Amino acid sequence: MSWRDILEAPPPQKSPSTHNSQNTQNSVEPSSCADSADSAYRDPEEDDARLLEALAHACRGLSIKPAEVCDALAPEDIEGWRCGEVRGESLAAFAASLDQRREMERGICPASYTEQATCAQCGPIWLWTQGQVLGCPWCWNRIRGLPIPRPHLVQCAECRHWTPDSIGDGGGIGSCEVGGPQPGQMPAYPRAERICDHWLPEPGTKKED
Repeated sequence: MSWRDILEAPPPQKSPSTHNSQNTQNSVEPSSCADSADSAYRDPEEDDARLLEALAHACRGLSIKPAEVCDALAPEDIEGWRCGEVRGESLAAFAASLDQRREMERGICPASYTEQATCAQCGPIWLWTQGQVLGCPWCWNRIRGLPIPRPHLVQCAECRHWTPDSIGDGGGIGSCEVGGPQPGQMPAYPRAERICDHWLPEPGTKKED
């Protein structure tokens, strides 16, 4: 996933660090490549040190490490930073969004996702806005089989992972393809409302808010 993919969703609000009275716009900035006497003679080790210092400012107050953010940057983005095309505020926004994405991969809903919405692919979701959407940030989780927190209870009978027994009466006979509760563990299991972070709507159907 590139930094541009991650920044498609609004980045979380990042409060100023209690250890630094300056904001992210005052992060360490490199001089423009055009201003260098001879960019061909730049010291790679010095460039790397300056980049990590800038990323340290960008990561203030986050759980993600500067080296992890550096690893996620594409070579052209690193070169853009060295030339002054990628500014400190962009690094801060990227670091915050990358940190948020890691939390979302664990099924943790961002604090800014306070509205109930419906994704055509994922079903009912938490988002920063209400309504119907064709795709959402949680689609990354769906594609990779990661958990998606739901704004309300769901039914297994409406999930693509649920396989009813062909000879059963639908009252609780069947199985879950992703290792959910086994038959008999819950009364009227397919139609019982429950919390499930791996629930996905049946293809061609959607669950309204």
